[in-house]
Amino acid sequence: MGLFDFFRKKSNNNELVQETDFFQNEEVKGKEITIEQASPIVRSMIEQLNYPYRIFSNQMTYEEVMKEYEAAFERGKREGFVPVLVPEDETLDEFFGILQDEDNYSVEETLKKVSDNGKEILNKRFEEYTEPYEDEPFDMEEFVGEVTDGEAITHFSSLSNYSDGSMLETILFEVPTKNPWEVVAYVPFGGWNDCPDVEDMTAICKYWYLKYGAVPVIITHDTLEFRLPSQVVEREIVDVAKEHYAFCNDRVDQCTSTGTLGEVADCIRQSKIWYFWWD
Repeated sequence: MGLFDFFRKKSNNNELVQETDFFQNEEVKGKEITIEQASPIVRSMIEQLNYPYRIFSNQMTYEEVMKEYEAAFERGKREGFVPVLVPEDETLDEFFGILQDEDNYSVEETLKKVSDNGKEILNKRFEEYTEPYEDEPFDMEEFVGEVTDGEAITHFSSLSNYSDGSMLETILFEVPTKNPWEVVAYVPFGGWNDCPDVEDMTAICKYWYLKYGAVPVIITHDTLEFRLPSQVVEREIVDVAKEHYAFCNDRVDQCTSTGTLGEVADCIRQSKIWYFWWD
């Protein structure tokens, strides 16, 4: 029995949920693999979550994976699920095991605790990150800087190895919910260092989905990537940059050349993908 059995779609004999047999074309079908062919880590991740799934081999191209995701997203609207891509990730697999063995994690109980306080959580985190240090005032004007130097994010980064760019073996889970923001509770991570815990992360994702249409697309143990139906309007980009920093301070501290919110705001202005990485 897996980690989140309250929500499983099981067979009558409680066996592992089967691979979905939906394929877009024969070329892609040839690059999908069975659970027997998958890596031990991917097999373990599937067994622990136990949602309907497909496995894309590392021979699939980025474009092929995203085409299958888009088709699954549309099919999910009709069939009542939300797809999410989860690349092979040993640390995330270990985290699922910790949740099961030590924390007795429950999707149901987590979602019961989630309220409409995502904006308040972000405001509090932002205040904590920008409070004066040793009586030195925080220079907000300098921290915001100029809204310039940002680059558009045009593709998702977490499907490939950072070292050589090769594609990772990736699971497409069909998460049994109609609410995209709930995906981070069904495929949980976080709660270490400055990464929000699952409950806060879910509340923030709910707020961003309702306000901006932001949908979680890819989850790893230390990255979360969203897509939006359109870019954020100009008048809101600095405020959204503050929210991004509150959610993940590494978005500014390690992912910009200027160390300013303005660079992040300029990126947000141009992008329909949001990327977060916690060091």
